[in-house]
Amino acid sequence: MVVQRSVRGEDGAWRWKSDKSGNKDGYQLIKEFNESGACTVPSIVKFSAKKNGHRPFMGTRTLIHRTFEDVDGAKHEKLEFGEYQWETYQEVYDKVLKVTASMLGMGFKPMSRVAIFAETRADWFVMAVGCLEAGITVVTLYTNLNDDSIVHGISETEVDTVISSYELLPRLCKLLPRLNKVSRVIVLEDQLEGMGNPTTMSSQVSFISFSALLLKADLNILKENRGPGQDDIAIIMYTSGSTGNPKGVLITHKNIFCSICAFTSKVSMDSSDCYLAFLPLPHIMELSTEVSLMAIGVSIAYSSPLTLTNNSPKIMKGTVGDARMAKPTYINAVPLILDRIIKGVFNNVQQQSKLKAKIFHEALKYKQNNQFGVISALTDIAIFNKVKAELGGNVRLIITGGAPLSHRTCNICAAMFGCDIKSGYGLTETTACATFTDMDDNVPCTVGTPNENVSILLEDWEEGGYRITDKPRPRGEVLVGGNAVAMGYLNLPEETRESFVERDGIRYFRTGDIGEFDDRGVMFLIDRKKDLVKLQNGEYIALGSVETVLKTHTLVDNICVFANSNEMYVVAVVVPTPDALKKMALSIGKPETESLDNLCKDDKVIKAVLKDLFDHGTKQDLKKIEMPKKLFLTMDMWSTENNLVTSAFKLRRKQLRTKYANQVASLYAST
Repeated sequence: MVVQRSVRGEDGAWRWKSDKSGNKDGYQLIKEFNESGACTVPSIVKFSAKKNGHRPFMGTRTLIHRTFEDVDGAKHEKLEFGEYQWETYQEVYDKVLKVTASMLGMGFKPMSRVAIFAETRADWFVMAVGCLEAGITVVTLYTNLNDDSIVHGISETEVDTVISSYELLPRLCKLLPRLNKVSRVIVLEDQLEGMGNPTTMSSQVSFISFSALLLKADLNILKENRGPGQDDIAIIMYTSGSTGNPKGVLITHKNIFCSICAFTSKVSMDSSDCYLAFLPLPHIMELSTEVSLMAIGVSIAYSSPLTLTNNSPKIMKGTVGDARMAKPTYINAVPLILDRIIKGVFNNVQQQSKLKAKIFHEALKYKQNNQFGVISALTDIAIFNKVKAELGGNVRLIITGGAPLSHRTCNICAAMFGCDIKSGYGLTETTACATFTDMDDNVPCTVGTPNENVSILLEDWEEGGYRITDKPRPRGEVLVGGNAVAMGYLNLPEETRESFVERDGIRYFRTGDIGEFDDRGVMFLIDRKKDLVKLQNGEYIALGSVETVLKTHTLVDNICVFANSNEMYVVAVVVPTPDALKKMALSIGKPETESLDNLCKDDKVIKAVLKDLFDHGTKQDLKKIEMPKKLFLTMDMWSTENNLVTSAFKLRRKQLRTKYANQVASLYAST
């Protein structure tokens, strides 16, 4: 018998059938929110502080020592950390109120704006909530946006105050001459260096440290503070933008509350859990998660991708990585991070003897097909507990979002770490709230069912050949509707009208993604309109889907697939993983001393890489027509600094096509 997980209404929209798999504790919590009137971010923080006051909330590791190592003429920062130091829910709330009082004391009025340009850390969250309590709208910016995008976001929102950090202060100071309206910078200090010695070409800019801001707070001013309303703009969140300038998405407190309700109604989590926070807080997935976990009473240990494990770039030799110290039960991750974790494990395995490597891979193959039982438990004891230890040993849930997760990556991570891998789907414009995998649904590669109070509508896309009348499954462009849908884009009325539409009295956002529903009412993402190209023979190729599969090969650090509508096949530009490329080159007789750049130009190497990718893609069910027929290899890294990927690690296709125009043309021109 098929378990119906969502139902399709008379208006054609799918909605979650929550009576089948709802989290009862989550529904009880939502009921408590409604009864207490807690429907804005500050009011939920207050509610949670009252309920969880003595429990640990935010953990930050003590920084003991900083040094710089010289590697090939470049200085690399290395950090020595101690234990996590925890602040309780009540202690954090007290800080929030001090921030609110200080901001009001400096003359900020409701609906004024401040920008945050800082990496993920406890003080980021405290400053944001303190500003929201004062009715201030918070403008969020990715720290790895390029300079022009940073200037665009700060200038467009006309903020006069920027909240930054010790690490990013030198960069911000260089941009201040281009930011005429900025007159104040609040600095989140470093544990060893404080706020350093900020310098600026403008004498009109004042600097104040976070600790000084707390000291100057006069709590009496809070008596007149009304706080924000549910329909007030809480966040102007700048998307990373795959084309052009990033867009400012207008997110209300009601939008965030809807996201909180969706999370708590589907994810089983309580105050005994610990979450490791290392993704960027300016990313809607991370911000929504942390606000939701705060509402539940979960502990949050702050980290960074650069200090996550013992082998992370900034961890000093002999220092334990953050994950081993925090021992989290839950983490968020984008597929790219999981792919790199897998490749790191595989590379370590390949450094061992052939016998040990074979045993590891045979054990992994067994456990992918047999998660439970005596033999599976023995493989954990003998092999996989060492792998689990890299993430602290206690992880029971990994939630992914931001991009499609391949079947292979999902299975390998679940086997190695012995945990559930669940996928969520949402966008900045839907407050990260569209669908989520039901906790008891183990069918791979889905993005789950519509969240609580969310409607999912499919619309025909004739050009791509997708229709809601398709058999056996209805297919079409995904429209997300409900209270999680943002107000629109800042200063972009035309784009707002194009992307935000109304159907049967419900406000929807056009995602540009192509989805399909199975007979259980579970959604799969199968294409993206911008990624779909029609070849000369009439075949459609979903570039993103091909890249998702091929990126899981150990040889591939990154890949961009190109297709021309007047050609019969696709080609690709690949950034290879250095160690894997060296090893493969040795296997075909290339000298160990050969440089990586020379290997990338070698026809025999290119042919071998192409064959490996073809075999890998075939095993992952790619069609022959989807496989790149020709390759260009390059050791140039794709980063936000060179504008080739977004801050969420998505490819900027237009920029990549421009950069590699000659190479792609040569691939098509060669016989």
